[in-house]
Amino acid sequence: MKTHKLWIPCSMGVQLARRCTTTQSTWRKYLLIAAIFFFIPDTSTALSNVSVSIPSAVKRGDNAILICNYNLEYDNLYTVKWYRGRREFYRYTPKENPALKIFPASGGYTVDMSESNATHVFIRNPTSGKYSCEVSADAPSFDTFFVSGEMEVVELPTQRPVVTGIHSRYRLGDIINGNCSSDFSKPAANLTWWINDIQAPPHATRTFGIQRHFAENLESAVLEINFIVTLQHFIKGRLKLKCSARIYDIYVQEAEKLIEEDRPRILASGRSPELNMYPFDHLPDAEGFDEHNELYLTHYTNYPSAATAKTKLVRESQLLSTAAFLLITAINSLLAPTIEAIMQVGDGSHPETATERGKNATENQIICQHCPENADGERERIINSSSEESAIVMDGLMHRTR
Repeated sequence: MKTHKLWIPCSMGVQLARRCTTTQSTWRKYLLIAAIFFFIPDTSTALSNVSVSIPSAVKRGDNAILICNYNLEYDNLYTVKWYRGRREFYRYTPKENPALKIFPASGGYTVDMSESNATHVFIRNPTSGKYSCEVSADAPSFDTFFVSGEMEVVELPTQRPVVTGIHSRYRLGDIINGNCSSDFSKPAANLTWWINDIQAPPHATRTFGIQRHFAENLESAVLEINFIVTLQHFIKGRLKLKCSARIYDIYVQEAEKLIEEDRPRILASGRSPELNMYPFDHLPDAEGFDEHNELYLTHYTNYPSAATAKTKLVRESQLLSTAAFLLITAINSLLAPTIEAIMQVGDGSHPETATERGKNATENQIICQHCPENADGERERIINSSSEESAIVMDGLMHRTR
């Protein structure tokens, strides 16, 4: 009995201890959940999606608009600050009066307050540099984000790119070698060569060093093109070369050259076209020259090409034609007076012949004075004949009269 009486209180004590332990564990869970709700911030209502929209380049003298984008959700804005480099030049604080503040800045640029607000900053006469936006949320989070972007002020060229060294006509196998240069600017323009509206391969171009104009802090670029003309380059007998100059997305200019295919031929007059009009007509010795592009693939050795043989043939024909022309001219200059004199003698227009004929006519008229009166037909014959003939006719008349 005593044992049973002692067991009952012990059993109740154990059950009570177990209940207390369970209660403490439950309270600990409740406290942990409360800590999660009260001490961990709600990300759905915090500052987020902060970014800037800054033009990469603007023309010198133009204005620039800087934009700072952000999402507050249910949070409140505390302040927006703008920096150039490390120097603050603009601040927007909605709880202050006035909300906008401008700080002195070096570089000559100014902020138009009438065009600026919590997200936009309107800058007149901006300068190159790094521009940053700092956005801060109000209590209780006080979240802060800092985002930056680069902007460059560009001095544009005053004219289009210039192409030099390119002729208007080329033959197959000729070497096209020319330059494209941009006018002075800041920075120097990016130059690109195009062959029939297809960008020239890297092995066909060469970039020279940037030329600098230190007095005005300007730069100029030069890009060379060098390739051998093949049949694939001519489309309907024409090849188009184009050089484009670009500075960011605010300047694009082009210069074009149209090239005709020059086909050597003999003209109807026997003269051939000049062969030395173009300095790049003759190929240099380029043993082992190999360009790795299907459009421009050409292999040369030291053996004479068909184009070279054709050029020699045309040159020999030209020399023969020129020699024949000079020979004919010389013969004509020597024989022309003699031929003219012979023709004049034949038709009686030669001066000496005319004089002799006049003298004979005068003598024959004197002789005809002694002719019989009834010999009118014979008189005309005597006057128009030579001295010997007139004497013979006169003897006949005198004999008949006797």
